[in-house]
Amino acid sequence: MSSDANFGDSRRNPLSEIPPECYAVLRHPRRLRILEILGGFDRGVPLAELVTEIRIRSGSTGPDQPTEADIRTSLVHAHLPKLADYGVIEWDGETASVGSNAPIPPMNVAALLEACSSTDEKLLETIVHPVRLPALRVLQERGRACSIDVLASQLAALGGGALSDKETATIALHHSHLPALADIGVLEYEDGWVQTTTESIPTMH
Repeated sequence: MSSDANFGDSRRNPLSEIPPECYAVLRHPRRLRILEILGGFDRGVPLAELVTEIRIRSGSTGPDQPTEADIRTSLVHAHLPKLADYGVIEWDGETASVGSNAPIPPMNVAALLEACSSTDEKLLETIVHPVRLPALRVLQERGRACSIDVLASQLAALGGGALSDKETATIALHHSHLPALADIGVLEYEDGWVQTTTESIPTMH
């Protein structure tokens, strides 16, 4: 597993340009897998082909391996419509493709699959967030303990929507984001200082 996974050209696809509402649809490993697959084609992918690719790449074996019928049902009734509703893909009921104006480059989000087990939905749900990903990026770039005040200042400077100023960012970090990230073991914080404990989570830079 690479510790320097890259989400694409940061000059063209900075984190700040990804609509925050799109993060909600990326918190399921199957949706990331769909984007990974579609991103490898320069054409629309028929549903049957997409189902087969997902089954092959699922990594499950034996009785735990999803059937093609199960995968097809989840794609048609949940994942493909959801991705299409957010404009991430184009889906006509038979063929799926990455839209020309997709707000999220598939090469970016698919890198999360290298760091998050396809069965570890809690990890995905926690870190795929418009505040937590850039927070991890800042900590990993510093490579050492950082004061929460400094982290809050840097996040506010990024213009991350609700975190428009240092005070708001500090409160949000203390009460929501740092506890959530500490709970999954990717950082530690104490006495006003915070430090990442892993280099394996790609952070959209």
